[in-house]
Amino acid sequence: MTIACPTLDQRHAIANARASANLSVPLAWAALTLTGADALTFLQGQLSCDMKLVTAEQASLGCLLNLKGRIEASVVVVSIDGGYALLMPQAQIAAVKARLAKYGAFSKVSIAQGTQEIVGLMGAEALPKALAETSYATLIEADAHYVRLPGLTRALKISEAAALAVNADASALAAWQAEAVASGEVTIDQALVDQWQPQELDYHSLNGVSYQKGCYMGQEIVARLYFRGQLKTGLCWLRAPWSEAVDASLDWPIMADDKAVGRVIALAWPDEQKLWLLASVRLVAENLQWHLPNGDVVALTRHDFIRQA
Repeated sequence: MTIACPTLDQRHAIANARASANLSVPLAWAALTLTGADALTFLQGQLSCDMKLVTAEQASLGCLLNLKGRIEASVVVVSIDGGYALLMPQAQIAAVKARLAKYGAFSKVSIAQGTQEIVGLMGAEALPKALAETSYATLIEADAHYVRLPGLTRALKISEAAALAVNADASALAAWQAEAVASGEVTIDQALVDQWQPQELDYHSLNGVSYQKGCYMGQEIVARLYFRGQLKTGLCWLRAPWSEAVDASLDWPIMADDKAVGRVIALAWPDEQKLWLLASVRLVAENLQWHLPNGDVVALTRHDFIRQA
């Protein structure tokens, strides 16, 4: 998939948005709520994360896997009164609801789509001061739920639409996407379904995978990959210099020594001069390059993800 490079003025606007201390970005996300006496045990047998660690103060990244251990959907699980909310891209709601309804037919659990709006917050002044500085910490304040995301000052806000004031321009969304790349946050959308095992996207580093909790669909494959030390590729943040005259594509391979060693998952332009890539790359590969169709070669540099504890 080819993605048009923003103009110089657009990239300047993205850089300004990233520098903002108070950014609220509307996201195309929605929630499924699960309530009932069996909600905890049911989700424990469905999701990759340990549901016993989800509390009023702590949410969790998690995913639904297929039998091959590949991710069908990724969610952020939040404890709510009487149950749980699964936050995910709106486009995933129907498929996730259908799957959970299929397996929950004989459990005391009710599944419904929530009515809340979900906004991405970014910047030192955007997040509540009382929200803990740990990944997926939660807070209820003024009738809104807040969930801290990986990255230094990023969070989700879940509340009724009337309570939201947002920055809805394209540069704000692009700034949000750039910070998601820098934090190593991969949200599964329709284009990524059934392609990746969770460890390949670093979900285990964010406590999105439990190796001790017991069975769930795909668990045997995931556990085997962990206990036998067979993980050969991992998620990385790559930077490249860029020109506004060149569009970019997720389909261009990442190379090392003339061999394909990785695939691009997401692109972001953080400012006027750089392109950021989120990619799954062979762990031992060095001297990474991006080979363009016109024969040009772009040198790529690895960087550590920006994450709080």
